[in-house]
Amino acid sequence: MKTLLFAPETFNLAETTRMIEVAKECQENAHCIFMGYSTKFVPFIEAEGFSFRLLAPQLTEEQIKMIMKFDQMKTIKLPFSYGMLKERIENEIQLIEELKPDGIIIGSTMSLLISARVKETPLIYVKPYAYTQAHVRSPLFLKHSTKYCRKAVQSIFLNLRWLPKSIKKLVKEYDVKHRFKYTLAALDADLNCITTPVNLTRNPDLPKNSIYVGPIFANLKKEIPLGLKTLLGSSEKPLIFCSMGSSANRQLIVDLLQSFAGISVEVISPMKSYLTETQIALLPVNVHLYDWLPAREVQQAVTASVIHGGEGTVQTACVSGKPFLGIGLQKEQEYNISCCVEYGNALSMKQKQLKNNVLFKEKVNELLKNQRYTVQARKLQQELGEIKGNRLAAEEIGKFLNKE
Repeated sequence: MKTLLFAPETFNLAETTRMIEVAKECQENAHCIFMGYSTKFVPFIEAEGFSFRLLAPQLTEEQIKMIMKFDQMKTIKLPFSYGMLKERIENEIQLIEELKPDGIIIGSTMSLLISARVKETPLIYVKPYAYTQAHVRSPLFLKHSTKYCRKAVQSIFLNLRWLPKSIKKLVKEYDVKHRFKYTLAALDADLNCITTPVNLTRNPDLPKNSIYVGPIFANLKKEIPLGLKTLLGSSEKPLIFCSMGSSANRQLIVDLLQSFAGISVEVISPMKSYLTETQIALLPVNVHLYDWLPAREVQQAVTASVIHGGEGTVQTACVSGKPFLGIGLQKEQEYNISCCVEYGNALSMKQKQLKNNVLFKEKVNELLKNQRYTVQARKLQQELGEIKGNRLAAEEIGKFLNKE
């Protein structure tokens, strides 16, 4: 039986649950082990019966905030120092030597791009389309720009050789510099499982090391609370599901939820754990807070959603057949939302526009009153069908490793 090492950044809920679902499909034919640098969402891993190896240096909350800021392009400062990355790589190499995995599956654990290559272990990256070379090469890339501008930007992105100073030093030390010649190519694995559906990318042409597997949804062992079931079944007002994911900051969540004051809707939000009791007490009466909820089941029961642009969250809205208002917290999220705006099942807002309460209310009312969005949402739901991205990813991983 093969051994697979799953390495999500375990402070990120969407990434962690995505890896769990793939591992569940792999476990019949492989021994699946998880590793990470944070204990934040490890209980979800262990609840499914998987073992977890916590490696040093363990991430602090402050470091996690810095990673989120970097990911959202709010800072250009790399959140990992040379020393921290060096320690991670050394510990990863030690774990790889101990476990001798047949394959390593990552989300965004960038240090493994180096350590897996040092040990020449097959690397699989479960990733969104927005982070791929295929996205940049696509004729739809920057399609609203002039042909000259698009070609120029494509050339810059595809030939960019920039690496952070610490990473440049490390790939030279570990003699894997040849794998990091171009910036975008360095973010490729031996196999890239693309979770964005081709219905939204509209680009069937992927390179040989990449394949569409489609959305991968969390299947957490959570039931809809009884009180929420009552609200879902009895509300005479439109129901809005509102979530900004594990990458949102507390103030953003407060500002967003307060924006629902005066709108004739009932808001269901699984963001209670992010707020203080004082903040909760100041929220509008039409906001109903919960801890973790089974997002797909709840979104199928509401009228519409107001969500961030995380791929899993957007895809959950799409397969639920409900329209949404998307608020992107980073470029990748803005891209995910823009695909749905183009399709016609969503509206978008910039994060900085949330201060404009009038605009927010106009957007919510437009989403609820214009049936075009609901019609398109149902159409997309039918096109996507019962996609099992986790099963397809497991199958492709199995095929790929059997060739190795």
